[in-house]
Amino acid sequence: METNKKAPVDRRVRRTKKLLKESLATLLLEKKLNDITVKEIVELADINRGTFYLHYRDVYDMLSKIENEILDEMEDISKRFLNASFMDSPGPYIAEMFQYVADNQALCKMLLGPYGDIAFVEKLKKLIEEKCFNSLMEACPESELQHYQYFTTYAVSGCIGLLQTWINDGMKVSPQELALVGEDMIQNGIEFLQRKN
Repeated sequence: METNKKAPVDRRVRRTKKLLKESLATLLLEKKLNDITVKEIVELADINRGTFYLHYRDVYDMLSKIENEILDEMEDISKRFLNASFMDSPGPYIAEMFQYVADNQALCKMLLGPYGDIAFVEKLKKLIEEKCFNSLMEACPESELQHYQYFTTYAVSGCIGLLQTWINDGMKVSPQELALVGEDMIQNGIEFLQRKN
């Protein structure tokens, strides 16, 4: 009988990919992607060049695969949290997303930092905006469509901005504390939708 489950990844492969990702993350904090070579990544990871090519075609393919993994994991978080109750309490969802960033600090700092990928940030915004938009439509069906779009853009851009500031400041507060700030800002914004009903 066939199953759709992914085959478990060998521990050595996981370790190798982790080292390569960390090396790319380190280099991307210093310079732009098009200035980074496979040679630099493998030397920093202390892995031979052939091993790199077992997993990735080039540096761009590597970044693309990392981004897709992160977006898939963040979408899984969104699926678990975003429903009609999001309007009453967006805090748990925000905290879970911020905790994910904290747990994957090096990669997220790389992607959301000054040498990060703007296209990735836009994909992340779009993913979260779609999920938030659907939750808001369920919770406030009387609001005009345009108001949902304005509010969703405002909330998501604000949370991404919070994340970037938090990362750049060295993540001095916990994900939970930052989530409270985000939730308070979103709840005040939700009053805008309620006033428009």
